[in-house]
Amino acid sequence: MYLSSTLVTLAAVVATATAQEGTTIQVTVGKGGLVYTPNDIKAEVGTNIEFSFFPKNHTVTQSSFKDPCHPLENGFFSSFVPTANSPSGSTFTITVKDTKPIWLYCGQGNHCQTGMVAAINAPSTGNTFEAFALLAKNATASTSPPGGAVGGILKLAGAADSSSSSSASGSGSASGFTTISTTKTVQTTVTATITAVVTNGGSTYSTTYPSTYGTTYTTALPETTIALAASGSGTSTSASASASATGNSAAGLAVNGGMAGAILFAGMALL
Repeated sequence: MYLSSTLVTLAAVVATATAQEGTTIQVTVGKGGLVYTPNDIKAEVGTNIEFSFFPKNHTVTQSSFKDPCHPLENGFFSSFVPTANSPSGSTFTITVKDTKPIWLYCGQGNHCQTGMVAAINAPSTGNTFEAFALLAKNATASTSPPGGAVGGILKLAGAADSSSSSSASGSGSASGFTTISTTKTVQTTVTATITAVVTNGGSTYSTTYPSTYGTTYTTALPETTIALAASGSGTSTSASASASATGNSAAGLAVNGGMAGAILFAGMALL
């Protein structure tokens, strides 16, 4: 009886959206509280889901139904997006690739446990969005993937290098995409027990000894695509505009790599 009452309460705060293939659904992140709006989304294959970030510091992180508030292996992750602006102008976009349910949460503090969760194509019975929200309410402390954004397109407001001396001619904007392919090098030690059978002078005996050796291998990590947008003014040639776009790509690399930690610490300061 308690479960039924709780599900009824959760159903009262569900906001739904439905879209056809090839369209884009806009979802706000943290607007008006710790919530995604809408949070129960129905989308055809090929639909883009664009998450727009509001203060103070949130994520869009994919999980499984059974383990909310914890990242799904090889799932998408927006990274932490801190902002004091409402809206921030920063977005994270994913594309629905099949009709399987997609579960997601905010990895900041206890946001997930207080209801900041969402679902795409959740069933109407059984593993419903309401059931997922109830599991999240009782989940253990939230965790997030290491590193930067993965599995979608992260567009950060003001991502351009403001110190660059090159800009597009006149007042306007320049944008571009950069796809980052990274690898991970793993070093490990392998210990094997070797048994050898020796025959000598008509006698046969066996000997066993351990063998330890080190090995290094490289494995590819999922690609990350970041959209960069910059506005500028002034006069320059088309060659200078091209140089500015190159600078933006470098900024994208920094966002996905070395600056990821700085973004996280800066975001925590906004809490």
